[in-house]
Amino acid sequence: MKNQYDEILLQKDINNCSYINKLDLISSKNLFTASKPIKHIFLNDLWNETFLDQISQEITNFNDWEGEKKHYGSELKRYQSKWDKFPPKTNKILNFLNSPLFLETISYITNEKFLIPDPYLIGGGIHSTKENGFLKLHADFNWHPQMQIYRRINVLIYLNKNWQSKNGGQIELGTKKNNGVFEIFHSELPTFNKTLVFITDDHSFHGQPNPVKNTGELARNSLAVYYYQSKKPENTSEIKRTGTNYVNRFGKPEKGKIKDRIKLKLKKIFNYKN
Repeated sequence: MKNQYDEILLQKDINNCSYINKLDLISSKNLFTASKPIKHIFLNDLWNETFLDQISQEITNFNDWEGEKKHYGSELKRYQSKWDKFPPKTNKILNFLNSPLFLETISYITNEKFLIPDPYLIGGGIHSTKENGFLKLHADFNWHPQMQIYRRINVLIYLNKNWQSKNGGQIELGTKKNNGVFEIFHSELPTFNKTLVFITDDHSFHGQPNPVKNTGELARNSLAVYYYQSKKPENTSEIKRTGTNYVNRFGKPEKGKIKDRIKLKLKKIFNYKN
């Protein structure tokens, strides 16, 4: 934002947006700035509840999946990133997440400038993890091969009503401390209308390593969008990675069996799914 006047106008636009329930720009920015060791914020009740409930129902009934993860890093996690496959309300919110208003909002909260949305939704869109499914802790790919830009911000929106600890699937955040010891510093239930915004770099590990359980036919559902920058961000490697770095709870690399690693590598080469 250029000045305080711009800040006031942005807050006014947010207040007038029918998709958004509540968001205080200044307090959100302060919480994000003060967060450690990874810059992040959980925004509760950000979205209009009726609107998000319609999206949650759409995804609960959705069955036109692009694919399902079946490798050492993730199991039983379905995904869809194709715009023409999204249900109507889901399409609306994903369009809004890529709109100028929301980009300005995320840029203000995170103080990350010149953010670029991803029309390809690589690795994003709808995520749905079934019973016993998981996503191990990982650092994301840092390079968008089609657009030739660096990944910088993740936004995850959770859609799961009445989710309890017994259902697993917690979103966990971890990183290596200054002494080299790996630490999982936050664990959060993926409950309905909770939105996670965080900086993604080579040190911001996250995932849902605790398998989904006791849900029956229900799945752990979420939406994901990522934002990029044209210049290499701080703490991003010089190596342009289109693959995901998986680790265990001690921060040690998870590589799986050789045949599984080869299969996953070939898949990434052809469609860059992570």
